[in-house]
Amino acid sequence: MPIQFATCVRGTALRFIREAYPDIEDTPESAGVLLDLVERDVVRIQDPMMHGPGIAVIPGRNWQESDEARELVIAACKVFA
Repeated sequence: MPIQFATCVRGTALRFIREAYPDIEDTPESAGVLLDLVERDVVRIQDPMMHGPGIAVIPGRNWQESDEARELVIAACKVFA
């Protein structure tokens, strides 16, 4: 089983995101929606120092697989495109 270094702590997730996207802020228009999901442990953000450049979003403990859940995460990540 591979080990993944990821966080469900909002501030740490924002720091990880800012390593790839320095101008991202914790606002509803920026990373706020994704960070809300992180804070609820629906998803986690992987540590870019351990997993390479960019951000990676993985399921958290409260992830419940559904098309709606996937669409929500994809929409929250579109601000980074």
